[in-house]
Amino acid sequence: MAFALSSKPVAGVVARSASTKTAVPAVVRAGVRSSSKRRNLVVSNVAAPAKESWHGTIHTPGPDSQRSGLPTLINKEQVEALEAELDQGASIAALRRFNDALRALPADRWESVLRPVFNELCFNLESFNPAFTHCLLMVQRTIGVSDYVRRDLALKNLIQPLAGEYGMHNGQPQLKTHRELFSDFFASLFGYDLAQLIADSPAPTAAQTLFQQMMRDISSAGGQSAQPLEQASYALGYNLAIEYLADYEKTWMLDSFRQLDSRIFSGLGKKIDWIFLEVHAEGEAEHAAIGHAAVLNMVPTEHIPTVRRAMADHDRDFAAFYNHVADMLEGKI
Repeated sequence: MAFALSSKPVAGVVARSASTKTAVPAVVRAGVRSSSKRRNLVVSNVAAPAKESWHGTIHTPGPDSQRSGLPTLINKEQVEALEAELDQGASIAALRRFNDALRALPADRWESVLRPVFNELCFNLESFNPAFTHCLLMVQRTIGVSDYVRRDLALKNLIQPLAGEYGMHNGQPQLKTHRELFSDFFASLFGYDLAQLIADSPAPTAAQTLFQQMMRDISSAGGQSAQPLEQASYALGYNLAIEYLADYEKTWMLDSFRQLDSRIFSGLGKKIDWIFLEVHAEGEAEHAAIGHAAVLNMVPTEHIPTVRRAMADHDRDFAAFYNHVADMLEGKI
């Protein structure tokens, strides 16, 4: 889902580039969160297409969420501390490795190396939609258990990224779904339809495994018995981990493909349709902020360990997926 860039000036160059060898041209987006200790959300140096540009609405707890007798909610500093743990996690290392391998793609056989990777990425992209839906459902099913106002505000946040996956944006007619945008990107790169790749390829086993793990964990609070509110807290933490890591994932991927375009694709006369990657590079930072706000709206402080466990579970399995596709790029499998 695409969002317009913040009107506030950027703060500087991000130190956490995708590669440990070569800095990736990314900038810090300021103003997504109100905290002075906010994480530096990374966005690529591209402008979002005007037709895809819109602002999400971030709903944070208000006075009605803090009524007497309700459990104390997690605060933004506590959520940011949990997010900071992901910065040192396995997925960031795996994403760096993947992008190093992607930028080193051999010019003489780029298509044969990249084709099976796209088969995995295609399934992986769509698999997050049922994961988002399942996270939303776990919050909805606390009806009669959680506070009405808190639940409603959390859901007002969660629905926005999910709707955007299907081209639905505030104040605009329905646009292309993200599957359509990915198909356009693929066709502009390979010269044939994505449907042909899917028909000709074996099962994307790594992406299927990650999908199964996500659905298992979201539905069961990571395989541990829990009451509905704790299950919802787990789902909110899991959703936040997805969105937080996707900010790195799509920004670095866009920058890597820009480098490949300069080194390989433009010389072959290819006119890459960048909208899919641009939309995600511009939008994921705000998705992460929306996921952050959803946690603030509903998770009681006693569930901080549950949120941490959810984020660690996704970090573990997401890293395994990206290490697998990095192995593919490096010719190890």
